[in-house]
Amino acid sequence: MFEAPDLKRARTAAKKALEERAQGEDKWSLGVLKPLTPKAPGTHCYRIVYAVWEAEGDFFERRDVHELTVWAADAQDARRLSHADIQDVEGYQPAWRVRHVVRIAGKR
Repeated sequence: MFEAPDLKRARTAAKKALEERAQGEDKWSLGVLKPLTPKAPGTHCYRIVYAVWEAEGDFFERRDVHELTVWAADAQDARRLSHADIQDVEGYQPAWRVRHVVRIAGKR
């Protein structure tokens, strides 16, 4: 864990730490950087909606089951970060899938 004033410097610090830890091993990878504070420089607020598809006769019907808000660098990182957070939600089911990721405009 480390601190950096913005996303660019956080990525640089993470890559440097990764190189130092690897030292001859090729088993390390740099995953998604998770901002530890809301509104961190270089991040935006995203809403992620999870849904489940339930059998209804001869077809499936989608039902939204939960909504999360996360701060991330982009929508792809928001989706990835939400996968860890959703598992802590009471009643979580592995069949839940991301239906929708949208940046919340103006939330700074």
